[in-house]
Parts: sequence; structure tokens; C-alpha cells
Amino acid sequence: GECSAQSPSNEVVQAVPNEMARACKIAIAAAILEASMVSSSLLKHNPHLASFDMGCYMEEDPSPLETGGAKGRSYRGLASATVSGRTCQKWTAQHPWEEAAAMKPTTDKKTKVDGATEMLEWGNGLGNHNYCRNPDSSLGSPWCFTLDPNSAHKKELCSIPTCLAHPRDFKDEAKMLGHEVDATDCECADQLYGSTKSTKDSSVKLLQKLSKPKCMCNKGKGSRR
Repeated sequence: GECSAQSPSNEVVQAVPNEMARACKIAIAAAILEASMVSSSLLKHNPHLASFDMGCYMEEDPSPLETGGAKGRSYRGLASATVSGRTCQKWTAQHPWEEAAAMKPTTDKKTKVDGATEMLEWGNGLGNHNYCRNPDSSLGSPWCFTLDPNSAHKKELCSIPTCLAHPRDFKDEAKMLGHEVDATDCECADQLYGSTKSTKDSSVKLLQKLSKPKCMCNKGKGSRR
């Protein structure tokens, strides 16, 4: 919050900077941990994260070492609703559309080219789930059979963006965040969350460093400005 006009004891005044610094370190560590957890979760669901972002699909194979993944066939994300908002049917279910269960899963195949290089042939990503896929490359992006029994909505595209040319590096962003948020007093709240003196949305964008004057502790007078 804002600086207090009260005059606490010298012990309390001296403890304030240490407590603020400790709070800042905890907040920074939490931010880094959260980013790392996101990265770990993505890697857990797909070890080939370097080739694409879990929240998007590849229009073309991004590398000569990958085949069969164009048009989002390599998508292994968790989207399970279509552009119209309809819920996807499980690929192993026969109701309402038996064609879903008729499509058999094929696995991703890795082949050694040499000691350090592997070729990846994408499977269709099907299984006991209802996530959007493009198993037969029949459409230009991931799709699914819907739970709507109306034949007009039997098969629909999912609302998934195409991948950026340069996928995000969550671990690198976490490290940069740790370097950028370097305040050790009450400026810490402004850097992490935006102004604490206004109800307006002034939240700080990721990795944006502010050059605000610090809210320093005045030990001589026992007050802060």
C-alpha cells in the first residue's frame, strides 16, 4: 500500500527493508517457479516441444527431420471444443458418431539418423480422449467429431492458433524475469503487479522494467516517503 505517516520504533523501521527485500525475493522465486512449472508441464505432455507450442498447431513440418505433422497433425494440445463451442466426442466412443472409434491410433515414430540426430514421423495422436486432432489430414487444421447428433455439426474445426515462427522459451523468460525485477523495497509491488495507489488496471507487462523513484525508508525520522 502507500507509505505510512506513523513513526514506528527504530527496530521496526530497520526491519522494514529486510522484510520488503525478503517479500520481493519470494515473489520473484514464485514467478520463476510458475514459469518453470508451465514449461515442465508442456514437456511432460510432449517431448518434442522444441518443434511447436502446445497451444498452437504447425501448418507445415518445421524441420526436415520431421514428417507427417503438417496441417496440425502434430498437434498434441488439450483443446476439446470446436469453433462453435461444441464439445468434442472421444475418439474411442461410438456415440453419436461411430466413425470416431473406427479411426485407429498410430504412434509417433523416431528413427536414428546418427548418434545425435533423430528423424520423427508423426502418428495421428488419437487415444482415449476428446482432444482436437487432425488424424487423417482431411482438414487444414485440428478438428474433432462433436457430441451434437445433428449431422450438420458432425465434424468441426477447433479454435487453435497457428504456431509462431519462433516458439516461446519459457525457461529463458523466467530467467529474464528474475533479472528484470530487481527492486528490494516497496517498488517491488509496482514492478510485479502495477501501481498500488490506483484502482486502474496498471499491471506491468512481463519483462517490462519500470524506472519509478523508489519508496525509500527514512531511518532518521522513522517514516517513509
